Amino acid sequence: MRLLILTCLVICSLTAYTVEGVGTEVLEKSICVSLTTQRLPIKNIKTYIIKEGSMKAVILITRRGFKICADPKADWVKKAIQTIDRKNMSQTKPTGSQKSTSTAVTLTG
Repeated sequence: MRLLILTCLVICSLTAYTVEGVGTEVLEKSICVSLTTQRLPIKNIKTYIIKEGSMKAVILITRRGFKICADPKADWVKKAIQTIDRKNMSQTKPTGSQKSTSTAVTLTG
């Protein structure tokens, strides 16, 4: 009886560990399999990652930590990236004792 319960517990924990995300949410080791068509409010987006591969995508990371795949060619995605970049640049303005650095992210398509 104990062996049966232990086996069920192991199977349940393995199943919970291997369950994939739902919809367009992206897990750490996953790639984008679909792109969202729904616009996200820019105020809810914390940062982004540009992914190259079989499907080019921008992974938008929300303030709650959700990762959403979006089309890098969509106008709203381009505007979101520009807004995030501007906000990040304004937050990291160098002071007199820091060296000035500049970075740029470009989307090619």
